[in-house]
Amino acid sequence: MLAMLSLIGLLLACFNGLLIYGLTPQAQQAAARSATATVSALETRVASPIVLTPTPTPNPSATPTPNPPIFWPNNSVPNAVLQLPEDRYLLYEQPYNPNLPSNPKNTQNPNSQQGNLFLAPLGGQPEVLNAPGYIYNQAVRPMLTPSGQLLYSGDGLWLLDIFSGQATQIATIDADAVVTSMALSSDGHWLAWSSEPSNGRGTIKIYAGPLASTHLVYQQSTADCPCFRVFAVLPSSSKQVLAYLLLTDSRGSHEAIQNGLWVLPITTTAGQEQQQPQEILDEDPQQGPLLLSPSDRFLLYSPNEGQVPYPTDNSVPADIAALSYANSLSLASLGGSPPALGQAQIVLPAQRALRSIADYHWVTTPLFTPDERSLVYVEFSSDDQPPYERHSALYTVQVSDGNGHLHVARPVLLATTTAALVELGTWLNGHTLTFYADGNIFALDLSSGAIATLVQARTYVRAIAVVGTGRI
Repeated sequence: MLAMLSLIGLLLACFNGLLIYGLTPQAQQAAARSATATVSALETRVASPIVLTPTPTPNPSATPTPNPPIFWPNNSVPNAVLQLPEDRYLLYEQPYNPNLPSNPKNTQNPNSQQGNLFLAPLGGQPEVLNAPGYIYNQAVRPMLTPSGQLLYSGDGLWLLDIFSGQATQIATIDADAVVTSMALSSDGHWLAWSSEPSNGRGTIKIYAGPLASTHLVYQQSTADCPCFRVFAVLPSSSKQVLAYLLLTDSRGSHEAIQNGLWVLPITTTAGQEQQQPQEILDEDPQQGPLLLSPSDRFLLYSPNEGQVPYPTDNSVPADIAALSYANSLSLASLGGSPPALGQAQIVLPAQRALRSIADYHWVTTPLFTPDERSLVYVEFSSDDQPPYERHSALYTVQVSDGNGHLHVARPVLLATTTAALVELGTWLNGHTLTFYADGNIFALDLSSGAIATLVQARTYVRAIAVVGTGRI
């Protein structure tokens, strides 16, 4: 009991961060700023505005969770009901699921089977957002801009004012193409994205520029891999370079595959011959980037990724089961012009040549805390026989960089879970995160152990961000 109290005290100190909302680390930092983005595309298309008035929750406290899926070590922390703040809404997306009794229709989307975006008062009833052109894509997550607009992809790129309902298309793609990546710089000024033919044969195109006016900066044949997609955008302080793109290799897949890391500078020289990306992280053996810290100072990557058996009971969606998962974690500083990686620190060592697939551990959906003092991630294992059930737990790791030296502590077990699929989502505040577990989205206070049910979807959904009424 004393050990658990000490752990809780340590977590209170680690998670005493700023109030940040957003899904990606880049969006989290951008959302913390109060900048206002002006949308002025050369070929802008504005959809008819549809006013959305979310129904406020009469009682801001959460719906009690009779059987919470989270268990603290030795059951030493009771699962109290988390009290939720007023005037806060959860943005999330839901792929089309033909097995549901009814599927909400997106009247602005000509193909309702492409999924939907939702806005829900915390603990209240969700509303479907009218998002023209939206297509659910597991590899391309929607994100918030600094002004609180929702940036999403589908038949191009769109910006949506979630409360007025006005949607603006800021980029188009060919009819036979698909958006394969999208990244926003930490200051919210630069956007980069990529597309390629839906049949996988043709030209990969990478675009970058100010939010509403991106332009083609790189193209290559799909037959000439590495097949690049955008991992991140880094602002530049150089007068000759506007920004740096971090690119990764999809290996020709439209799924969320990321191997290796390359740097591509976007220069101020017009008409310059196309530059070639420079490798800073080797993709062989199979290793790839996972995420940047909110300040872009640290890169978390896996030196060893692998395949996990597909659960045959459909407890994991096919596009998620097909992913490569991290078997190890390393953390390195990222800086310089052009950006380069510093000496890596091992967070979780690789496992090799074990007797059974059940002996391996895998990592999914890691998150930095908003103050960058810790990492939180889901670690799971898989049975070696059908239906190949997965068994998950939450871990946390302290991170420090005193005196210019990066240091990571040993991973600490935070909690276990009985859910078949668990994914971390976004931060509600500096110590409370959202997570998905078997058809529901929960909020978990890491300092107290209190938990609340945010969404009961009965199908796979993915948290995007937490927003306030009329502001981020």
